Amino acid sequence: MACQGLADYLEVLSSGGDLARVTVPVDADLELAEITRRVANSGGPALLFEKVGSGSFAVATNLLGTTRRACAALGIAGLDELPDRLEAAIAEHTPQNWFDRLKLAGPDSGLEKLRPKPIKQARCQQVVHLGRDVELAAFPFVRAGQQETAPSVTAGLCVTESLQSQQRGVTRLPLVVLDTNRLVAQDDGNSAFSRHFREHQARGERMPAAIVLGGDPALLPLSDLAFPPSVDLWHLAGILRGRPLDVIKCRTHELVVPADAELILEGYLDPGAADEIGPVFHIAAITQRTRAILPAIIDTGTRGDLASLVKVRERALLPQLRALNPNIRDFCLPAVGGLHAFAVVSLASASAGLVRQVAAAVWGSDALRFTRFLAIVDADVDVQDPPQVLSAIGANVAPERDVFMFDGPAYSGDLEVASAQLSRRIGIDATSKGGLHATSRAAAGEETLRLVTARWAEYGLL
Repeated sequence: MACQGLADYLEVLSSGGDLARVTVPVDADLELAEITRRVANSGGPALLFEKVGSGSFAVATNLLGTTRRACAALGIAGLDELPDRLEAAIAEHTPQNWFDRLKLAGPDSGLEKLRPKPIKQARCQQVVHLGRDVELAAFPFVRAGQQETAPSVTAGLCVTESLQSQQRGVTRLPLVVLDTNRLVAQDDGNSAFSRHFREHQARGERMPAAIVLGGDPALLPLSDLAFPPSVDLWHLAGILRGRPLDVIKCRTHELVVPADAELILEGYLDPGAADEIGPVFHIAAITQRTRAILPAIIDTGTRGDLASLVKVRERALLPQLRALNPNIRDFCLPAVGGLHAFAVVSLASASAGLVRQVAAAVWGSDALRFTRFLAIVDADVDVQDPPQVLSAIGANVAPERDVFMFDGPAYSGDLEVASAQLSRRIGIDATSKGGLHATSRAAAGEETLRLVTARWAEYGLL
């Protein structure tokens, strides 16, 4: 069952033995992050730090640090269920691709009743800070590493609106605390936030924005799924959980935010002023629950929240890729090197022409157009198992024949190529071709596999 807010989600984790409470005082400067890294890298539970800084607020970390917890946040049994759940909720007789079905859903699709529901009073506005009461230092935002100059808001969802289409955009957006009432937005330049900010800059208008912390735990993983601009995340959350998301209008502008959020930072971005590392967000109001719990995402490498968010994106994108080419069997985004570093695709059948056709389709998709290294393997290679993928590359790839290049748009978050018009990608055809570089993988056959499985206990092996 889907959770309505962060407190509900923590209760679900606690009842399942997947939440550890830290009751001793912990410093938000470096200490909290190091504890989280050690727990996340050992596959440990979510953490609730009950006394952070002055002790007025609790901080929750590692909330999505395993696939199991990501599924609990989304209210599903397994990640493969995510596209099926969304597919089942959307009307038939529209395009086969569920992204497009959601995009085109109208009043007659049955989805209208699941659109966000405005309410007049909300938990996220139980306490309101305005004017001189706005003081970012009063909140235990985390500094995770010595190289960071200031604390950051790391689990915030930035709500903005397009000037041209009036469509809402929700971007997971890290922000660095600049001073008492200002934050610096750190974005890769390819999000709804950046698109909307460029629209406001072109007109010389300041952009209203709101940062949402907490609320429905499904919002954070859903925000990472790279939807088309026409897809409303608040509506999508309602579709996934089968009931509308309660929302409320901000105190200082017209944007609406989830009513069950823990903390809301309201304000605007001035199109004419920017810090060296990004646009400046001016805070005009802070609203919160009475006993707010602040979520934080700590970068812990190949395990933890960020790795789980990549896995959620991967499973949600698989139906998209299969719609582009039905020969695609499976797909993996390895949690190493960053979001746009590696992708692995397996094919039901392969030929040199088909491999390059699939590569072009993958690089042509909005979500994967910046992927720098793409390996394509046969269907009997488990794309989730790096040794199998490396084995296929080693056995099947002749570099002069099977490595190819593709020039695509430069990723604006990459400082090395940010000023370039094109950026190069590398494709690796690691499918078996026979001959000198053929893969040699023994296959026992289905009958023998069943026999060995049935008799395994008889062998006396571990």
